Amino acid sequence: MSRLQRALRQTRPPGIYRFVSDASVEFLQREAEREGWQFYFLDGTKIRDKKTYLQVIARALKFPDYFGKNWDALNDCLTDLGWTRGAGYIVLLQSPERFMKTSPEDWNVAMDIFSTAIQFWREQNIPFYVLLRGTVPETFPPL
Repeated sequence: MSRLQRALRQTRPPGIYRFVSDASVEFLQREAEREGWQFYFLDGTKIRDKKTYLQVIARALKFPDYFGKNWDALNDCLTDLGWTRGAGYIVLLQSPERFMKTSPEDWNVAMDIFSTAIQFWREQNIPFYVLLRGTVPETFPPL
């Protein structure tokens, strides 16, 4: 079983995980979509602060035009996702090191908002996983 399949088969509870895999983003996306999941890729090399993070995530998740480009609006969009439905949601954040180092406070807020969204979707019986691929603190468990 691949590491991604652990999420797809929900052998690990929804959450934020360190993700180690040499598989291409395209392969991971195909694997997730084949199982009916929504898969979103965030290129962490383009993220350095709150502003660039909000731009990258809004583009990747195709947020509606009314997205307010602030933390509250991010929380609202991540707990709505009405424009896209699937068996579950996977967000792959690749190479988050720059964001973690240059804006640690923003990084922590972003992870808190992901945690809130994960809990919200858990209450709806819809799994939501955030996979961090790159040099990630061991405070995040491996998938």
